[in-house]
Amino acid sequence: MAEVIARTLISGSEVALIAVGMTIVFGVSRFANVAQVEFATLGAYGVLLAGSVVGGGIVLDSVLSIGVVGALAVVFYRLLFVRLLKRDAATAMIGSLALSIVIGAVILMLTGPDAKTLELPLERGRDIAGALVTPREIWIVVIGVAVLAALLLVLRFTSLGRSIRAVSTNRDLAQATGIDVRRVTDIVWCISGCLGALAGVLLAVDSQISVEMGFSLLLPVFAAALLGGFGSVAGAIAAAYLLVFIENLAVHIDFGQLVGSTSAHLIPGYQPAVGFVILILILLVRPQGIFGRTARRA
Repeated sequence: MAEVIARTLISGSEVALIAVGMTIVFGVSRFANVAQVEFATLGAYGVLLAGSVVGGGIVLDSVLSIGVVGALAVVFYRLLFVRLLKRDAATAMIGSLALSIVIGAVILMLTGPDAKTLELPLERGRDIAGALVTPREIWIVVIGVAVLAALLLVLRFTSLGRSIRAVSTNRDLAQATGIDVRRVTDIVWCISGCLGALAGVLLAVDSQISVEMGFSLLLPVFAAALLGGFGSVAGAIAAAYLLVFIENLAVHIDFGQLVGSTSAHLIPGYQPAVGFVILILILLVRPQGIFGRTARRA
């Protein structure tokens, strides 16, 4: 169980960051930005690029990558999604899927299909309550949880957070009360890009960097945002950790007695399917998601 909890905290933090980015964009722009997962891919490859050009160390390279991706997210919104949203949300969502494909194709063309790894020192695992984790994995959890907590506090207790929640609740009314809706929307898109890029950096530190990493995250991220109630940051966070926990738990359970065998474990390749079974079951009971009442709030 300790190993399950450890993997849940590590992978759940990565998924939650991207899911939160998707859900806050949904709150202010009213469509599911599928390209959110590619912000993670851009963030991961951005670290590699910054390392080869600047070479300032993993922290500085990560900050540069996250900042650039945040700015790119705003550019994508202004050049592409503002126009697509004038038609309808479905068109914008399809456009975001097309954008994600284009981003992947450009990265593939520039870097090739081979997976990449960051040049990081080897670390010895530590036994924490029965789970073997490295200091790097501990930092992944600390950074992920700290950023998510900070975002919740900003949304709850700052004027910017109140403005974001106002725009998410009623865009026209927010503008009528003097809120600069354009500025707030730009900030939300920048935050979503930074969150996605941060998740990509953490994934790069945790494993390998590949062109497919964004696409492989699309279904769990979308499921977390949907299960949490699109537009609810707290819901997306809770759903991300819940889905990852269930997936990891299912792999560790011995189903031998149920199938009449001495030992039978779920193949890791079926791990994502477990989360989606739970997603379907929960949505049958609560179609609005876990936090359905706040599904339209940031």
